[in-house]
Amino acid sequence: MSLIPEKPLIFYPQLAAALGLEEAVMVQALKEFIDLGEPEAQGGFLWIELSGDKLLQLLPFWLEHDIQRITTRLREQGILLIASTSFRQGERFRYAINEQYGPASHTQPAIRAAQPAPTDRTQNRAQPIPQQWHPERDVLAQLAQYGIPEDFALEQVGEFVTYWSERNEPRYSWGSRYLKHVLRLWRNQETHVARKSQEVVMQESWQPSMDAFDILTVQAGINRNFVEDSIPEFILYYKELGTRSSTWNSRFVQHIKRQWARYTHTLQMDTEPRPISDNWQPDETVYDILAMANIDRQFAQNLVAEFIMYWKDSGHLVNSWNTKFLQYTKKQWASTHNHLNNPAAASGTNTMTHSHGSQQRSHQPSSTRHRNLAEELSDRSWAN
Repeated sequence: MSLIPEKPLIFYPQLAAALGLEEAVMVQALKEFIDLGEPEAQGGFLWIELSGDKLLQLLPFWLEHDIQRITTRLREQGILLIASTSFRQGERFRYAINEQYGPASHTQPAIRAAQPAPTDRTQNRAQPIPQQWHPERDVLAQLAQYGIPEDFALEQVGEFVTYWSERNEPRYSWGSRYLKHVLRLWRNQETHVARKSQEVVMQESWQPSMDAFDILTVQAGINRNFVEDSIPEFILYYKELGTRSSTWNSRFVQHIKRQWARYTHTLQMDTEPRPISDNWQPDETVYDILAMANIDRQFAQNLVAEFIMYWKDSGHLVNSWNTKFLQYTKKQWASTHNHLNNPAAASGTNTMTHSHGSQQRSHQPSSTRHRNLAEELSDRSWAN
């Protein structure tokens, strides 16, 4: 048995230096199929169709994904025209070398037929980009195969030349570099347009998804009541702003995380049990939290004097007057609105004595030092 039983594969060193060794071998193999086969002249190019299995048989040192990767790379460089989506084993593979077909081109050496880009055919070494560089028609035709309008492609020439002129880097193929540059910009624009088409304004009926709730309440450990109380404020803010978005759930998650951090920080800084002072005032964060529950700021401010008087007379020591005031304000707000909607049912529920007197003492300790943050937030009696 001969040590060399097969026909050798030939490639051109100059082409390998310009494109890469794998690409040079692939170009020569594909060119050989054209030279030995019966290509079809179409659109000024020589097209040939072969089975994926036949190409794998000729190149047994590569797997399907290797051939797919290399042929895709050659297409992006402007070397190949591929009619099918990409190379697939067991499917037909139709391609052409990206050079206009002429009377003598079918018999010319592969090195000429597989130059990196039409704009570089006369070059035999890497050069910086010329100031007056412009893509040739073959490059624009290649971009058109990707559905890229010529006007869009030409708009990118000035920026492309300026960028590479400033870098002053030599290249063998400015045509292939430009092709990849325009492809990237076009895909970015398509992604941007698709994202914009999905954007909608905030609706009154909007609700966060179950995934958003799980992220906040399960993963981040945020109290569910706190999350629910924040929804009306979130809707109102973005409705008035008129913002359009395709990621309302993500925005809501970030908004709640910020508000929760402010809320817990305020409460954690207020831990020493003490009597209420004559000039006590709730922190500004308290009003922000009440606003998330759609409780009017002026309504809360009007309760401060009554709140101080009651707790000063009681003599209780409380470790967080901010928390106590939050709960009291929510109860008074609910009581007031219940009275307006159903006077008989709400009778006698809007006084300080009732909300913080006998009813509170019969169900819970009088000092919040006996209750943790979760218990305070879980107290929904203000909404009854």
